[in-house]
Amino acid sequence: MQVAGWQFDLLTWEIHALREKIGADMTHPARALLPTIATEQVLDYLAQARQIVDLENQINKIYSENNNHATAASASLQQTLDQLRQRQNSVRPTVEQIIQNQIARELIKNNLQLYGMPLPPVQFTFVEPPKKLIVSPRDHIETFYGEMVQAEMPLAAIEQTERAIRQQKNLSAYITNIGGLGAFPTMVVDRAGLDWILSTVAHEWTHNYLAFFPLGLSYFSSPDMTTINETVAEIVGNEVGQTALQTFYPTLATPIKSTITNDSAEASQVAVEQPPAFDFDTEMRKTRLMVDQILAAGKVDEAERYMEERRLLFVQHGYPLRVLNQAYFAFNGSYGTSPASTSPIGPKLFLLRHLTPDLKTFLITVRGITQPNDLDAALAHWNRPKREN
Repeated sequence: MQVAGWQFDLLTWEIHALREKIGADMTHPARALLPTIATEQVLDYLAQARQIVDLENQINKIYSENNNHATAASASLQQTLDQLRQRQNSVRPTVEQIIQNQIARELIKNNLQLYGMPLPPVQFTFVEPPKKLIVSPRDHIETFYGEMVQAEMPLAAIEQTERAIRQQKNLSAYITNIGGLGAFPTMVVDRAGLDWILSTVAHEWTHNYLAFFPLGLSYFSSPDMTTINETVAEIVGNEVGQTALQTFYPTLATPIKSTITNDSAEASQVAVEQPPAFDFDTEMRKTRLMVDQILAAGKVDEAERYMEERRLLFVQHGYPLRVLNQAYFAFNGSYGTSPASTSPIGPKLFLLRHLTPDLKTFLITVRGITQPNDLDAALAHWNRPKREN
């Protein structure tokens, strides 16, 4: 009820996106491009995406300084912004197809293919995905309820919703942006670094792949199964995204962290300029562990005061966290690779990937998991001495 009028209509979006993808597959705009031209077109598109963000920020600043009234300067910037968006939309299908082909080639290299193509095919679209509402109890961290809401939901409505859920239901609520969504085609934002985009395209493909197997079908059966699904997708996405970056954009290829979550991905762009003394992952991990201890002692108010103190500390060091509460940890903690997680599932899956000889074997091993004990059994199998295997 609190988000009435802001629910995201996935079916309508799917129909529109599939129609657009079918048209692009029929014309195949990326087919005639030389590899060097294709990579340049991707980089140009992403540079323009950053220009769009910069223009939007300038316009918002002018409005905020002029009582939300337009000025000659904002009108000029808006005209430039409209032209840039039009140009982006004209080349977007081509750029999407280039990246789809690049990720598909890396999947084929890993033998994740049938008759020479990945199954399901790699299909994504650059779009601002819906936001997600997460609700957690206040006395412990757990996803009690979740729902997708429209990307256009304004900040004022977001904060009002979070407050209302807290006041009326005594629950912790958090509405956040997400970097992608495993629909078909999958949704990915274009306002991020190329390494993150490549990894996210592969991450969301992994969700589509797992949807045909017990692991993916068990996604919502328990919080642990959600964490297993998300962590597997993180591991595969990061590995495939990194190799794609090395293959097609070698001059940009640098080691990337295994942890890519929405807040840490956004914060990393800010943190580059910060002194190394304050590490986001270390401090967030420390925060989560302390919150768990305080909540376990039944001191809910004290835990919430501590989280607000820590949020202000993150802001002070250049990480613009709007919210840091139980629902924040419930959402980000579902990624076993995240510093906001205290689940042992992430380390277990990393160990399993280390023990398995290749990505295909890893996916075949995990795709049949239907309960956390299955992960322990898989680890026990692969951890046996070679003479026993």
